[in-house]
Order: sequence, then structure tokens, then C-alpha cells
Amino acid sequence: MLVPAVLLAGQVPVPAVALAGSGGRLPGAAAVISTVAGGVGGPAAGTKVAVFVPCGVSVGAGGVYVADTGSVRRVASQTGRLSTSAGTGSPGPLGDGGPAAAASVGIPPQVAGCGIAADHSGSLVIADSGHNRIRVVARRTGRFYGKAMTAGDIYSVAGNGTRGFSGDGGPAAAAELDNPLGLAVDGAGNLVFIDSFNSRVRVVAGRTGTFYGQAMTKGDIYTVAGNGIGGFSGDGGPAVAAELNEAEGVAVDGAGNLVIADSFNSRVRVVAVSTGTFYGQVMTAGDIYTVAGNGTRGHSGDGGPAGGAELSIPGGVSADSAGNLLIADTDNNRVRVVAAGTGTFYGQPMTAGDIYTVAGTGRPGSSGNGIPAAGSRLCGPTGVAADGAGNLVIAGGCEERVLVVARQTGTFYRQPMTADDIYTIAGNGHIEFSGDGGPAVRAQLNGPQGVAADGHGNLVIADADNRVRVAAASTGTFYGRAMTAGDIYTIAGDGIGGFSGDGGPGRSAELADPHGVAIDAHGNAVIVDRVNARVRVVAGSTGTFYGQPMTAGDIYTVAGNGIEEFAGDGGPATSASLANPDGVVVDGAGNLLIADALNERIRMVAGSTGTFFGQPMTAGHIYTIAGDGNEGLAGAGGPATAASLFGPAGLAVDSAGNLLIADTVNDRIRVVAASTGTFYGRAMIVGDIYRLAGGGTGGPGDGGPAVSARLAQPGGVAVDSAGNLVIADTGDGRIRVVAESTGTFYGLAMTARNIYTIAGDGVQGYSGDGGPAVGAEFDFPGGVMVDNAGNVVIADTRNSRVRTVTG
Repeated sequence: MLVPAVLLAGQVPVPAVALAGSGGRLPGAAAVISTVAGGVGGPAAGTKVAVFVPCGVSVGAGGVYVADTGSVRRVASQTGRLSTSAGTGSPGPLGDGGPAAAASVGIPPQVAGCGIAADHSGSLVIADSGHNRIRVVARRTGRFYGKAMTAGDIYSVAGNGTRGFSGDGGPAAAAELDNPLGLAVDGAGNLVFIDSFNSRVRVVAGRTGTFYGQAMTKGDIYTVAGNGIGGFSGDGGPAVAAELNEAEGVAVDGAGNLVIADSFNSRVRVVAVSTGTFYGQVMTAGDIYTVAGNGTRGHSGDGGPAGGAELSIPGGVSADSAGNLLIADTDNNRVRVVAAGTGTFYGQPMTAGDIYTVAGTGRPGSSGNGIPAAGSRLCGPTGVAADGAGNLVIAGGCEERVLVVARQTGTFYRQPMTADDIYTIAGNGHIEFSGDGGPAVRAQLNGPQGVAADGHGNLVIADADNRVRVAAASTGTFYGRAMTAGDIYTIAGDGIGGFSGDGGPGRSAELADPHGVAIDAHGNAVIVDRVNARVRVVAGSTGTFYGQPMTAGDIYTVAGNGIEEFAGDGGPATSASLANPDGVVVDGAGNLLIADALNERIRMVAGSTGTFFGQPMTAGHIYTIAGDGNEGLAGAGGPATAASLFGPAGLAVDSAGNLLIADTVNDRIRVVAASTGTFYGRAMIVGDIYRLAGGGTGGPGDGGPAVSARLAQPGGVAVDSAGNLVIADTGDGRIRVVAESTGTFYGLAMTARNIYTIAGDGVQGYSGDGGPAVGAEFDFPGGVMVDNAGNVVIADTRNSRVRTVTG
């Protein structure tokens, strides 16, 4: 499989306009890395905002907290705006003791019962299952859980990061946990959580005292339910002797009892905090009882006793202000209620101890806003809570939404709502698209493949979400859209994979996996529409380009007929066939150069009639200038059209017009000479192909000759203003430079024709923003370009970000 890639040569004059983190630096200054587009998303209002896969919800601090993939988000009650409270949305360093928004939070996708809660000080508590820890984001500066904390920073209060079971009766931070999930804070300030794979419920004591029948010391950890054996047993006896089966959710009800979603037993169980009658049963303090579910996985029992009903892997539980139990009945695609007393709740008459569905028909899916909740469709709801107004807040799971069932008619989360109807308050139904019209650094991207800069300094991004987007560097009208500096906008693609829209607005067109993107001399955005086997253009202004009259903001095909094969050389480009095209670049003569990847060729659409790369060409026609159609490595030093390539991806053109190729699967950077002369320290003949970097079999080779270095599936290549080659060494997770001359570049002393790493530590991951670029982590960086301010701009593909290296 080819590594996603991209490309821009950087021929277009790009002013040094600052997007976040850009700007030139003096030679020798340390190269610094920052993100300029993409992240975990928000803030923005309502349904414009994406969440990844919400798996848990909790109420506190004037809003709803949402456990999202790799982060915790907050929807403000009054404004409906989304913000990120913790986590970057990507793997990376743990970040303990630093800002929560820069930390790695291990909340995996599609897990029910994700644990988040607000404690009595207003701090956010997170069950970080990926790191096997319980963590706290301090709301204010002070000492909590035995640790000095600074407001806004994150700290581990339980778990040493090692997966296992140990530590009961000792300091919680030294204990071993195994996949902590559901989490709650009880009335005494203790943290209660599900230690899922240990089949236990454990407590971190918030203060010294006796709780759940045990003497506890502040900051220490204790088991209060479960004997460590996965199964079902123990009802009516001590909770610590009972068996649980991958429980996922926990809550504390109004009486202080622990309520457990014993998920794979398909039951909801209660550990009594005191002796008395609860949920129609006589209970003894410290013992465990089933209050909903008969252990058979299925759906039945609505309107009857909860203990006789069927549930299906309930994921989250909570209690409302009336004491009713709220259950996210995950695999039944419903939210259900066990009535604590007899009365009317959620628009239904209920009898104490009986169970009722209040949202979801059982059919998986998504329903529109403003319909009765009982008639709506849900998709694997994983968490449920009641907010301060009594509304039900639901983590929609695979629906990628956070939903609210209004308890009464009124305005909530800045939306007018009708009692018992259902509404979306966050999420757009797409996992990784959000932010249009808002700050680029808070928008969600979906594996950006290519990036280019236009003559205004705007970044143009080919996003795998079947869109091309622009991060505006200045305020103005671009590609037919009014834009504000720093914000992001879609200029092509409606997010639906397909082919449509030629001759109309780019935003209404369908694309299919856009990869490469470049800017021509007229300011048009040139897009490789990969799966559609076409190259398309979004006009930057109204005029005639590529032989076609075009309107600003509209989209047109300029190469490829949509048939995936090899055909058409010597004829009109729009009649030719391409196969999985990847990279594109525009040279100084206005020619389009295309990496026709599965055809193992580089092809050119002539911008004018003349001789290029040693071939006579006709304007608008297409020609092969490199590659014989075979996978391989033959032909170095001879005619490029007789040479073999293997998965060519990124392209660039240097100041002499020579074509640079990221020959990805061959692990090399190669050049096709545009004229006869001496380039890169060697004599070259027009139309011939030569190796510039890669092919070594030892280590990476930093500091030595580029032709002896090892590259790993390089996906992109660019040329900076000094003539240095900048390479996205994709498989190695690095950005590397081949020096054109001896001097200091990107803060490093370099020798001509040697290779150096300027960004990336070789570990695939996400880290480093704001620090030295060589210490940062990338995750398969695919595309690279250099702007005229000297910034290296990188499509950090699997991190769904665009990042810059200054220096």
C-alpha cells in the first residue's frame, strides 16, 4: 500500500503572512514546531462541532463534560459552545504536571462507560483507561488527593501506569489498575471507579474515615465490590465477595448507594451504603443486589419490575434528582429508567421499581432534532446523566453526537426545546470534520494528505474527508469565499465520496480521496482527485485557464477521464486515463506535473506548446516524462521515460525547472533534468533521471552523503529558497534536509549534499508543539512544502494536523 503523500514546489510567491506559529527566524536559531490547523475541534456552536466517538458524559461546572476519543470536551450550558478540557486527541507524552489540554489522555474510541466526573472542588476527574490511571484536572490551585496542583494542569492520583492489580490499602498512585472505566464522586469526596479487567469497583479515599464498611486513609485505594473473578455471583452478600463481569459504569445515587452497570452480566447492581429499603428491596450495608436486568441479554420488561427485564450490555448509569436510575442500555440502542418512586417522569406515568424506555426505539441510527425521544433512533448510547435543569444528556456512541432529552419546554444549550423531545448539542455525525468558519487550529481534519500555500499565504489542505480546505492567512475573498484571517473554510468537496459538480461551486462538488494539491501562477487550486482518477481545479478568479472558461470558486476537470488505466499520451489531457494519481505540482512554465502512481509514471499536461524535458508538446495535451510503467528501480542515469518507478508520490520543481520525485516504495528521491547542465553537484542531461537521496541500507545516515542515507517510504519533497531539498521521510517519522550548499540552515551546520534531520525524533506519535522540532513526534507525515518565510509546512497525516517548523 502506498504511503499517502503530497507536494508543493513552492514556486508561487508566498508573502510572510503569519498563521499561528509561522514567521522566519535568524540562521542558527533553534527550529520550533507548532500546529497551524487541525486538532480535537471546537469551540463552535451546536451541530457544527464534531466529536469523535463520545463514550461518557457527566455534569458539572456550568456545562456537560463529554468523554471523547483522546480528550475530554465541555459543552457550555448557556452558550452551547464546545471546548477541550483535557487531551490532544492523539497519542503522545503523558503530560502529568502540565497543561491538561496538551496532555495525552487515553480514552479509546467506542468504549462504553468512559469515566469522567466533576469532584467537590469543581476539578475534572478522568478514568484514563489507556494509561491505566485516574487523573485530575485541577479547577483551582491548591492541594487535592495529597498532591499540590496548579489550576488547569493534570495529575495522576491513582495508578502507576502498569497494567495489573495491586496496592489495596496503600497509596493510590502506587497501585496497579487494569482498564479503569466508569467513575463517580460520592458525597464524602471519594473517587469511585470501575477497575474493569480486574472485575472490581475501587475507591480512592478523599479523606480519612470509614466508608463502605472499611476504615480508609486519605489518598489510599480500596476495593469495595468484586472479588477479581469475572462472572456473576454474590447477590445478597458482601459486595467484595461478589463476581462482576467487565462492569463499565458506576454512579452514586441520592442515598449514597453505589450503582454499577455490570455490563457483561446485563444487569444493574447496587452496593448499599447503609441498611434500609432501596428500589423496593431490603438491603444490608456493604452487600450487593441486582436492581435491573435478569441476566439474559435482550430487550424486554418495559412497564414491569426492573429485576425481571432484559438488558443488553448496559454501558453507563446515573441517577437524576428524583432518585430514578438512568441506564444507557447500549446494545438495545435505548435509554431506560428505573423509577425510584411512583409518579410521572419524562412524560410517562411510572411505578416505583419498574423500568421504562425514555429514548430510542431500539433501531440503530440517528434521528433529527425536535422529535419525541421515545420515537427517536439511537446508536449504541454509552453514557447518560441528568443536568441541573433535569434534562437527560446522552453520549450517542457510534452516532458521534451528544444528545439532550428536554425535561421541560425552554431554552437549553442555546436551543429552544420542547419537553420530552430530543436534540443534538454537540457533534455533526462525522467523526473528523468540524470547524469551518472558525479557528483553523481548533478544526478537525481527517488525515490531511497534501498542503500548499497560495500567493496570499493561505494554506490549502487536501483532507481525506473528501474536502479541500483553506486556512486563511489574511482577511479577504479567496476562491469565491469571504474569509477571516486564522479561520478555516472548505473550497471543494461536500464530504461525500463520489464524483460530481464540474462547472459549479467547488463546495457542492463530490471528491473521492483528494491527495495532492498545488497552486498555479494564476492562483487556482489544483487538486488530485485520487479515486476519481482526475486532476481538478478550483478557480481562484474568473478567467480562462487550461483552455476552459472558469468562474471563481467553481470546480473543473483538467486531466483524466475517470477511467483507471493508462491511456491518452499525446492527446488531450481530459481524454486521458490516470490510475491512482497522487502528487501534483505546477512548474514555472505553467505545466501540470502529475504522479500517476499506479501507472508508475510521471505525466505532464503542457501549459503551452513547446519543448519540455526534451519532448515537443502541444498545449493541453498529456505526456509521460518519467517511468516506463513497470514497478522497479531500473534506469538511473539514463532517459527518465525508460526508467522504472515504484509508487511515485510527492513532486516538486526546483528553480532550474528540474522535477524532483519522491519515489516512495523505492525509498529514494530522484530528479529528472529539465535541461542539460550541472545540478546537485553532478552533470546531467535533459530528460535523464538521477538519484539524489536514499538507497542506503544502514542507519538513517544523518550528517553523511544523502545518496548513502536510508529513507523509509518518503511521501513528499520540496525545495526551499536556498535550494535545499526538504523531504517528508514518512515511514521514519522525520523531516529531513539535503543541503544544496555548505552553511547553517534550520539551526544546523550543514555540508553540501549531506542529509540532516530537522524535525521528528523517529517515533510515530504526537508531541512537541512549542518546543524544538527535532524532539517532536509525527505520525506518518505525508506532505511537505516550504513557504517564502522559510517555514516548513507538514501534513502530519495520521495526527490529522498541519504543522510548521520555523527556523
